[in-house]
Amino acid sequence: MTNPSQASRNTGWAAVALIAALVGVSGCAYLLRQRIYLPDPLPAQAAVWPGRAPQLVSVTTSDGLALEGYYWPPSAPGRDVIVFFHGNAGNAAVAARRAEPLARDGRGLLVASYRGYGANPGRPSREGLLRDASAFVAEVRSLAPGSPLILFGYSLGAAVALEIAPVEKPRLVVTLGAFARITDLAPWPVRGVLPDRFDNLAALRRVTAPVLILHGTHDEVAPFAHAARLLAAAPPGSRMIPLQGADHHPDLAVIAERLSAVFDAASLDQAP
Repeated sequence: MTNPSQASRNTGWAAVALIAALVGVSGCAYLLRQRIYLPDPLPAQAAVWPGRAPQLVSVTTSDGLALEGYYWPPSAPGRDVIVFFHGNAGNAAVAARRAEPLARDGRGLLVASYRGYGANPGRPSREGLLRDASAFVAEVRSLAPGSPLILFGYSLGAAVALEIAPVEKPRLVVTLGAFARITDLAPWPVRGVLPDRFDNLAALRRVTAPVLILHGTHDEVAPFAHAARLLAAAPPGSRMIPLQGADHHPDLAVIAERLSAVFDAASLDQAP
């Protein structure tokens, strides 16, 4: 049975599909992107941090946009730095409050955000998000030279992390709640006209770093079956950790301690 929120999403997609049929793909690309990207256009209120407070950082993309994110420096030179890419809703401050537990063990953490999200200028698109991600990775390498990078992508952010991984060459990629292909999440009438077709299965075949796939067994957005498909396409040395009973929005504070032990292991095969 379709729940009310799912019915609402389907109705919205159906309306866009009708417009697509009437005005053509080029005329409805903006409307279709509005169904993919759901940014909160307003900056969040100042957060009260339970531990170390982050630094507000600004990066400039290759096409000239100034974007803001949050950065926790590593506790010692040479420690890992996690670059966190959030999902299709919210903004940098919201994502930083959620991802903050990942920095509690002394690892560095940079929470990236995208054009059009929060107070950031611009309008989101697949090409734009990849430019944004590359700018934040370049900033981390400037702020923490020599630190190994972990790219951590949640939901839509997992697609961003996987797309840039072959170029940025992190030591590890982590996905949380990732879809196999974004077209799998859209009703069939619009699958052929989606302008930004993130394909994580194809991206994984280009990734050389090991991939840690985290996925809630009760994920209502990207069903758990997507995780098995992703693992089958992942490079050697990759691993999946099912999050028992978790939906699409697991609490990172609950799993951060376990992740710290995994990150400390020499390889995912040796991780607890």
